[in-house]
Amino acid sequence: MIPSFDDFATPLSEVAPLSELDGAVVAIEASHYLNRILMNPNPKEPLLAALGGIPFTMRTTVSNEIAAFRDANIKPIFVFDGLDVSKTKAVFQQADEAVRANTTAWSLYNQHQAENAVTAFGESCAVTAESFYRYFQLLLQELGVEFQIAPYSALAQLAYLEQRGTDFVDAVSGSHELLLFDVDKVITRLDPQQGDFTWLTRRACLEGLGNVPSDVFVDACMLSGSAFLPTLPQLEANNSRKPTKIKAALDLMNSFGRSGINVCLHYQDDPQFRQMDYLDRYRRSRLAVKHHAILTKDGKIELFDQTSAPGDSHEFIGQRLPDEVYFYMSKGLIGPRVLNWRTTGEIAQGPPLDNGESSDYQRFVRSQIIPLRVSALSALSHYLHRVYVHKDVMLRVWFDRNNTTPLIMREAADPKPVLAGWNVKSALLNSRLDKLNESGVSGAIGVAVESLTDSAFAKQSKVTKDSSNLLQSKDEIVYNTMWRFLHLRGYVNDDHTLTAWGKTLERGLNVAGSDIEIQEAVFVAVELLRLELLHQHYMFTGYSHAPIRGSDDDRRYNTLISRVASLGRLRHNSIGFTGPLSRHLLGFHSMITTMRQTLRDLEEMCLLTLFMGGDAERDRDDLAEISLGLPFLTDNDCGLGIAVKSYLDELAGQHDPTSPTTRDATRQKGSTEWFPHSVDYPGDLEKAFKIWDAVYAAVKDSGDLVKERKYWRETDEWLAQRR
Repeated sequence: MIPSFDDFATPLSEVAPLSELDGAVVAIEASHYLNRILMNPNPKEPLLAALGGIPFTMRTTVSNEIAAFRDANIKPIFVFDGLDVSKTKAVFQQADEAVRANTTAWSLYNQHQAENAVTAFGESCAVTAESFYRYFQLLLQELGVEFQIAPYSALAQLAYLEQRGTDFVDAVSGSHELLLFDVDKVITRLDPQQGDFTWLTRRACLEGLGNVPSDVFVDACMLSGSAFLPTLPQLEANNSRKPTKIKAALDLMNSFGRSGINVCLHYQDDPQFRQMDYLDRYRRSRLAVKHHAILTKDGKIELFDQTSAPGDSHEFIGQRLPDEVYFYMSKGLIGPRVLNWRTTGEIAQGPPLDNGESSDYQRFVRSQIIPLRVSALSALSHYLHRVYVHKDVMLRVWFDRNNTTPLIMREAADPKPVLAGWNVKSALLNSRLDKLNESGVSGAIGVAVESLTDSAFAKQSKVTKDSSNLLQSKDEIVYNTMWRFLHLRGYVNDDHTLTAWGKTLERGLNVAGSDIEIQEAVFVAVELLRLELLHQHYMFTGYSHAPIRGSDDDRRYNTLISRVASLGRLRHNSIGFTGPLSRHLLGFHSMITTMRQTLRDLEEMCLLTLFMGGDAERDRDDLAEISLGLPFLTDNDCGLGIAVKSYLDELAGQHDPTSPTTRDATRQKGSTEWFPHSVDYPGDLEKAFKIWDAVYAAVKDSGDLVKERKYWRETDEWLAQRR
C-alpha cells in the first residue's frame, strides 16, 4: 500500500452500483481482498495475533461474498502473489513493528487490562494476508471459484490481464499500487454485500498532480513507499509538512528535474540513505516495475517491455526458474516458499507470534529444523540446473540478523534414487486401498503408513517409472507423493518397510483412526519427539499463563497434556475469539506451526518433482485439487491447548478433582464462562484426549526412541482420573 495515497485518491475516486458490473469478469488481488477482510471491523478478530491459526469468521465471510458476487452476476478471479521480487533488504522491519505491538499487548493482558489488550493485539501487523493464502485457496476451490498464482507480483499479473482487455477480464480490483503498472482503471473497493464499488482512473491521478507525465507519477509513487521500495527517508522526516506522501515526493522531484533517480543521487551520501542502500534498491525496484515478469496465456514467463529489458533482469527480478515450475505454481500445485529460498539463496526467518524469545525456539529454527529444510531444497534442486545442487542457502534469523547460518547443500544426499522407487499404479494400489478402507483406515497419512505394514505390498511397491504407463489417477499421485515424503523423512526403509520411527508413527495412527486432524497431530507430535521438543519441561521463561494450580506434578502433567492438545484445533462459532489466552502455549504453538509448514514444504517438493520427473500425466485440470487435499495445508491455533489447560487447572484447584460431579461442573463452566462461543467445549476436550491417546500410543512402545517414557505413563495415569 502506498502511504497516505488514500488521502490523495479519495476525492478523485468514483462510486458506482454493483449493477454496472453485471456480467463482468473481475480479476481481484488476493492480498488486497484478504486485508479488507482482516481489517473489516465487522467482523474483526483482534486476537488472531494471540491465538494463531485461521480466522474463525473467514469461511462464512468468504462464502457469503462469493454468493453475493454470483447474485450480482459477477465472476471473480483471484490472483495471488508468487515469488518475492529479488532479495528484500527490510525483511525484519514489519517483524520489528509486530514484536513491539505484541509486547505491549501481552503486557496489558498480564496487567488484567483485557479491553486495552484486545485493542493492542488488533493493531499488531504480525498476522498477514499471506498467512491465509492456502486456506483461502482451499475455500475458493470448494466454492468453484477460479484463482491463479502470479510468477512474482500479483499486481503485474493483474496489469497483464487488464491490458489484454476482454480476452481475459473486464476489470481489475486491488490496491492503488496497480497504478504503477500502467493500468487505466482500478477498482479500489469492491464490496458485493454492500452493493457498490469504488474505482479510480490513472488519468485522474495524473491530472490531480498537475497533469504530470506517467513516468513522473510512477517515480513519485515509488519514493512514497510501496511493496517494492520503502518510503524515501527524507519524506518520512518531513511527514508533518505535507498532506500526502505522493505530493511531497512530487515537490521534492520538482527540485531535481522531476526525476526519481535524480532525487536518489542527490541524497546518496546521506547516512540513513546509505544505511538503507536506497539508491541501489530504487534502481532495482524501478526496473522491476517496468520489466516485471508475468505468465502469459501460453504458459510462458515474459517481461513487460521485453524488447528494451536489460540482459541481467535476474539482478532485479531474481533467479529464473523453468517455466514448468511457474506453471505448476500458478495452478496451485505448490506454494512459493521453497522456490523463494532457492532463487534468493536466503531464508529470512522472522519472529513467530509469541515474539520468539525462547532459547528453545531459537535453537529449533536455527539448527534443529535445518535438515528438514535442506531435504526440501535438495528435492527441488536436483530437478533444476545442476548449479543449484551444490549452491548453499543462507539462513538469517531475526534474533541474530547480522550473521547467517549456511544450509550446506553439497552434504545432502541425492533424493532421486529414493523418489524414483515409488511409482505404484492403480492395479496394486486399489487392491490395498480396498482392504484398508474395509478396516476403517482412511486419510493420506493413515493409508500411506498402514499400507506398508503388509510386507507383500511393501515388496511389490518398489516400482520404477514406466514411460508408457505414467501415474494418472488422483489416488496414484497422492499416495506416491506421500510414500516419497515418508521415505525422505526416515519413516520408510529402502526396502519399503517401516523404520523404527515409522512403526512408532503407525502405532499412534492406529489409535487416531480415520480422523484426519488427529492423524496430522500424531505426525507432528512424532516429529517433535524426534527433536526432543515434546515434553513437560519449562521452555518459555517469562511467558505468562502456564498451568499454575495444584502441586508441581499437577502443573507438569497439565503442561505436557495441554501441549499435546495444542496439536489440534478448537471448534469455534463464526465470531471473534472470546476466552482466556496463554503466551506459554502460544510459544509452543510456534514450534508446531513451524514444523507443520516445514513438513508441508517437503511434501510439496515431493509432489512437484513427481511431475517434473515425468512420472505422472501432466495434462490435467486437478492440480490444485490434488495439492489442497494433502496434509499440513494450514496452521492451527492454540485454542484447544488453552481449553485443556483451563479445564485441568480448574480441576487442580478443587477439593475433589477426580469426581464425576466436579468434572461435569468444570466442563459446564468452560462452555458458559471461559469459551462461550465454542461449538462444543466438552466435545473438544474429548477430542484433545483422543489426541493424547494417539500420541501416547506412539510413545509407550517406542523403546529407546523416546526418552522419559515413564513420565508419559505417569501423566496418562493422572489424566485417566480427570477426563
